[in-house]
Amino acid sequence: MDNKKTFSALLILSSVFLMPLNIYPQEAEEPAQIVLSEIQSENAAENKIKQPFSWENMGDVLKYEILIERYDEKTQSYVQHFFHETTPEETEACLIYINPILPPGNYRSQIKVFNILGILEEDLTAYDNFTVRRAYNPEVTNVNYPLYMISALYLDDIDNDGIIEVTGKNLFISDETNQSLEFTNYYLKNEKRIIYPEKIIDHDDKNNKKITLQFNMKELESGEYHLIAQDASGLHSEENPESHFTIKFKKLIDFDVEAGYVCPIILHNTENIVTDQLGSPALPLSAQIKLTFIPFKHSWGYLGFASSTFFSHFEYEKNKTIFNGNIINSNFLVVYQTAMLKRRLFLDFHAGAGIILFNNLLFSANIPDIGIVPYRETLNTLSLSFTAGASAMYYFNKRFYCEAGLDYVFVNNNKGSLIIGFLLPSLGAGWQF
Repeated sequence: MDNKKTFSALLILSSVFLMPLNIYPQEAEEPAQIVLSEIQSENAAENKIKQPFSWENMGDVLKYEILIERYDEKTQSYVQHFFHETTPEETEACLIYINPILPPGNYRSQIKVFNILGILEEDLTAYDNFTVRRAYNPEVTNVNYPLYMISALYLDDIDNDGIIEVTGKNLFISDETNQSLEFTNYYLKNEKRIIYPEKIIDHDDKNNKKITLQFNMKELESGEYHLIAQDASGLHSEENPESHFTIKFKKLIDFDVEAGYVCPIILHNTENIVTDQLGSPALPLSAQIKLTFIPFKHSWGYLGFASSTFFSHFEYEKNKTIFNGNIINSNFLVVYQTAMLKRRLFLDFHAGAGIILFNNLLFSANIPDIGIVPYRETLNTLSLSFTAGASAMYYFNKRFYCEAGLDYVFVNNNKGSLIIGFLLPSLGAGWQF
């Protein structure tokens, strides 16, 4: 739109005494069309409320004519509410004070420009729509996490649902449509971020002194915050000890101890002796122990380390081929965990390296009339191994869990070149300290 045809009209409140009203600058992201009206507070009667109305200077002008119309809900039309011709002082300042002040409602303005000859410049006439809203000074006197009745929320609590209770004064319900003449927005704020609630669970409609908010657990990040209540006018509650709220992990570090069963399934080897002759081996005698250390916790996931060791003993015969011996594998793993199902279910992704020991591992043939003939000498060797896999951990309470996983293990065996890769399904139970 041509700048000459556009005026920027802003209707705001000012007061002779601002201290009793606790007026603050607007900091949260609010719609630009918000305009202030009467201050509703205990001190309002003691203050002289003014409504300045200003516009853009159009140069050499004799006067302006200002028409303000208010929208009538009953007739669904605009009705003239205020008309004014500017004095020379008002024309030069491009500023008037509306008296009596405009009550809350929806308005539109028309500003006509008369040049120095007193002729109306119709192409410079500007129109604008604006809203006058009631202004309240919100107060927050307490922020409470109802699960523990304290001003702190624990991200690692499986019962946590992100609900926060707020008490105070002038705590109106939020307005998603941006049409209400009075509403309050809420957010957690610190120096790094602002977090808005996902929805409102409950509200004290009668006294506007209490509201219950629910935040998305995936958006919450640990830190020290203040719960801010911001009125439609831009007035907001103070950052004080009463509004302070902490988001943290109840346990800064997790330490898991787990024991279970594994079943190495040989996939391939250089000579394919196992896969060609035996197919999938039967369940061996196996056991695994796993220790997991999680020192880094964030809302987007946990980072840590794990050490796992398993032992398997094979005694297997098929198609006149015998496979027996022991496998011991230890790994150091880097771990990433992410929470699901209200932190009862965790997905664990890990990868790392370790060593694998083949002990008395022997492939032999059971030949009739001859007996057992080894394919090769007994394998006793220590080799480097690489592991990558995933698992799911389900917590039955805050400590006890079961885990099911599947890993792939690749072995770099310079001696014998026998086992190159196998799958390692596992099932275990653990306790978190």
